[in-house]
Amino acid sequence: MSARASQPASRARVPARPRHRPGGGFRHDIEGLRALAVLAVLAHHLFAWPSGGYAGVDVFFVISGFLITTILIREITSPQKLSLPDFYRRRVRRLVPAAAAVLAATSAGAFLVFGPGRAASILEDAVWSFFFMGNWRFAASGTDYLHAGTAVSPLQHFWSLGVEEQFYLAWPWVLMAGIAVTAALRCTDRGMRVLLLLFLGALCAGSFAFAVWETANQPTTAYFSTFSRAWELGAGALLAVAAPWLGRIPAPGRAAAGWAGLAGITASFLLLSADSAFPGPAAALPVLSALLVLAAGTGTRGPGHNRIMWPLTNPASRYIGRISYSLYLWHFPVIVFAAALAPEASPFLPLAGATCLAVLSFHWIEDPVRRSRWLQPRYAARERGRRYRRPALEPRPARLAAMAAVGGLLSAALVAAALDTTLQPAAAPAAANPPSSADPAPERPAASRPDPLAVHTAALREALGSTQWPALDPDPASFTEGGRNAKPAEWIVDGCLGGNEARHEDPVANTGHCTYGQEDAPKDLVLYGDSVAMAYLPALRAVLDPGEWRIHVYTAAGCAPADVPQNRIGGAPYPECPAFRDWAVERIGQLAPDVLLMASFRYDAALASGASGAAADAEWREGTRRIHEALAGKAERTVVLSAPPEARDPAQCATRFSAPADCETRLAEDHHSRLNLESAAAAAGNPDLEWIDTTEWFCLGERCPAFVGDSPLYADAYHLSAAGSLALAPLLAGVLEKAS
Repeated sequence: MSARASQPASRARVPARPRHRPGGGFRHDIEGLRALAVLAVLAHHLFAWPSGGYAGVDVFFVISGFLITTILIREITSPQKLSLPDFYRRRVRRLVPAAAAVLAATSAGAFLVFGPGRAASILEDAVWSFFFMGNWRFAASGTDYLHAGTAVSPLQHFWSLGVEEQFYLAWPWVLMAGIAVTAALRCTDRGMRVLLLLFLGALCAGSFAFAVWETANQPTTAYFSTFSRAWELGAGALLAVAAPWLGRIPAPGRAAAGWAGLAGITASFLLLSADSAFPGPAAALPVLSALLVLAAGTGTRGPGHNRIMWPLTNPASRYIGRISYSLYLWHFPVIVFAAALAPEASPFLPLAGATCLAVLSFHWIEDPVRRSRWLQPRYAARERGRRYRRPALEPRPARLAAMAAVGGLLSAALVAAALDTTLQPAAAPAAANPPSSADPAPERPAASRPDPLAVHTAALREALGSTQWPALDPDPASFTEGGRNAKPAEWIVDGCLGGNEARHEDPVANTGHCTYGQEDAPKDLVLYGDSVAMAYLPALRAVLDPGEWRIHVYTAAGCAPADVPQNRIGGAPYPECPAFRDWAVERIGQLAPDVLLMASFRYDAALASGASGAAADAEWREGTRRIHEALAGKAERTVVLSAPPEARDPAQCATRFSAPADCETRLAEDHHSRLNLESAAAAAGNPDLEWIDTTEWFCLGERCPAFVGDSPLYADAYHLSAAGSLALAPLLAGVLEKAS
């Protein structure tokens, strides 16, 4: 994607040796192949079709590995030898100016559109991406449970540039080591290439094997990992090493290979999906198909091959290929900002916006910098043996672009610091010091007390009728990364949610110590479930007298109580979940609490079986029945709260230009049928349990607001905020009233 075959610079402006032309001529088919790849990525992100359009990035990887390796082999074996400083200068010239402009514009735009919390997070993404380390940041956040349900970063697509640049950093040294060995063995050019093929082939095989293993065990990390992706760039490198032999392929064979490659790439876009084992081994289809297309055009002479591969070599494909780098850089920020500012707009609007920005970026930044003398390699900075001196009035587009980009990033950083200091709530999260019933306010007679549900329903109705945002506390604009500062302090500060995705904590060790209330309190309540259950803890602590009740917290991230094999969020195996479930059942039996309160989310995507639809329903039904059968009789009273409906992440939808309706959601079509299925399964396992449908706690009819009163209900798309939990405390008190 980054080592784009571009038109040679004018000799009148930059004295330079001829640019590398794989196969002896300019590769119009490579430009077209880039166009096919970037259009697939855009369609996938904009229209969610084709389902495997994300594999366009893998096509870019193969092209980059092929072009860079061809250049490196030519320079390493040339009389002038390879200059690593010059090699890295060319990469900086090629990649940094346009990327820096996108990073600066996106960071500045984030502070204009989003609140300081999310904007500061995007600025952090920009810093990581600027140094081409974004893939590791996104790998970490993608496997961190705190980020489940949070808004996607507009810079997440920069992960692929991180993979490429890390590959470029190491690849020259790998090639030089391989060629040095062949030189020591006094190999001919043919022998050198054979040994290189064996050497590089072994490295690629190792990377592919690791990709298969990591995809099975840590799929989110594997998707972003340089080590799991290196074989894709290495495959292109192997083709570059074998280039001299490819020129012997007869014309009919080239045509067949080229069209077979196009068919394979198209098939990969259509057949792959979010459920595919990617990148290992499913990425083999687009990678091998891209190799066929590249091999078909290597060593060709004349226009014959261009005519045969007309889908790639026509003027439209070639132009899109030329601007593909800028188009890739701009498309995702435009999509994310468009979703925040105009969620109901046609996807063709961000498509038009991204295309316009890409054209401007290519013609005003990318191409002028490429043709300028900024960071020009030494051989191009000399004329007739004398060092080139820049005329005093010569324009400096590259310097201006670099200064603008750096200035934009610094400005965004200063804005972030200022807004974060000014707007950050001074108080701790609402659950840090929840009100206690140890010193309750004087109670009115029961007959004069308003019905808590009626009061709450009126608040929901008022929220749904609001056209302006109230003064929410905490303000969603101030939510830090992953809604961390809005989530219950018992989760974030006390660490009572075991099984964290990023740290792989032991759920038992992490939850066994979390008990609230006085040691001599006569009654026990066990809160058992996942992070959805954890979110009710501030409400429980607010309504239960710590002198009367001890609250025992048995919760693990992404581990629903249902007795079904589960994966972690992100798809990695989760052996700690069944171990924690067994421990919790045993511990609840030993404790024999007065109340067992259960809540959890239903993670269809996390089923280890991969089941969906009716098969997933059957699996959850049976697993729900089994867990309640195992817990039957272990507590004096068992109460199960249904999962809250999915919401929209308030940090994303509550922008400076949005209205409350932009954060409103509607119940899923199968919401009630799922609740009926799970409540029936729970009752089959334990007829004495109490199933509470909490839908009316969050929604009025089919409509669900993002707040009640001055409290945001959610910290992200799945979890209650601490303030939202406290807003539901009167309703929870009504549920527990019989036990208090």
